[in-house]
Amino acid sequence: MNFDRWANRIYGEKDFGRSISTTLSGIVGLTTYLLSKDWVMSAFVTIIVFPLFRIVASALHTRWREVHKQKLLALEAQKTIQKFSPEEKEVIKAFVDAGGAALTYSQVNRSDLSVSAIESLVQRGILFNTFLSDCTTEAFVMKTEVFDMGQQAFPKIQSPHINAPSVESDEVPF
Repeated sequence: MNFDRWANRIYGEKDFGRSISTTLSGIVGLTTYLLSKDWVMSAFVTIIVFPLFRIVASALHTRWREVHKQKLLALEAQKTIQKFSPEEKEVIKAFVDAGGAALTYSQVNRSDLSVSAIESLVQRGILFNTFLSDCTTEAFVMKTEVFDMGQQAFPKIQSPHINAPSVESDEVPF
């Protein structure tokens, strides 16, 4: 057995789940051996618990990475949104509150949004004049990247009772 190759393979591992499961299954195997003085049982326990530890460690690491990624995206969105003027932020927030990256001219005209802020966003290449899919309604369309950042920066506060069934209801929320 080539010990150097084996050690290099274990310690050079880049897979987080495998690294953690190797360590934990080794600890469990050693503990089993110290308690039972039976190396065969210790080997079987180590082999059996390794995949279980790998699945759990990989799942937890994936979850942690996803949560960390979302936090970084939200922080990046906040930093990017801070570069806009307060009036420009209000325009971005109006799109987020409307629920989409497009607002018709009539929606914009009914709002109290600053015309100069809208024009500023047009000049920055964030808002565009266009026709909607019906080919008759004129609208402003926001770059989807900025709209997504706006959603991160200005999350909508939803009422907790919107999707929740009443106590008397037998309805299962999905």
